[in-house]
Amino acid sequence: MSSCSPCLTSFSRFMALAALVAGMCFTSQNSRAGETLSVDKPQASTSLDFAIVIPAVLRILENSHPAALFSADTAGSLISATQRMVLVSTLGKGFCMDLQLNQQQVTDWQLSISGSAGTRVEAANGGYRICAMRPGRFELALQHAFSLKDRTPGAIPQTSNLNWPVSVSLVTP
Repeated sequence: MSSCSPCLTSFSRFMALAALVAGMCFTSQNSRAGETLSVDKPQASTSLDFAIVIPAVLRILENSHPAALFSADTAGSLISATQRMVLVSTLGKGFCMDLQLNQQQVTDWQLSISGSAGTRVEAANGGYRICAMRPGRFELALQHAFSLKDRTPGAIPQTSNLNWPVSVSLVTP
């Protein structure tokens, strides 16, 4: 087997040299073709004008939260829940997302956010606005805390299910 080692090395060198010569032949043929076409005539020139168009996309890929919240119907009882959102935006200026309450018996809403860097949250119009000022994919965890309004003073506390109280709408900044 040691007697074939020089043969394999020579063969490998031969194949590398053959590939190099073949590459030079193709390159020189292409350049000669251009030269022979322009021997007696002025050289023609053209310009390419092309653009890469990225379509405008603003989409919620995931919006998971509890379908209903279990709570005791007493004033001041705290209800908390986590909402996970995954969004994608190709908009150059990013996006904003408005969150509003859609249940009248909910009050004292507090929101904290974690996840993708570059997002900010601010109170707006009785709800919250979350904005990102750049395109990209955003994975957010929204931690909500709610209280219920006191329906009837002195009423006996009851337990109930409350439909998810937050609606989401996307807007451009």
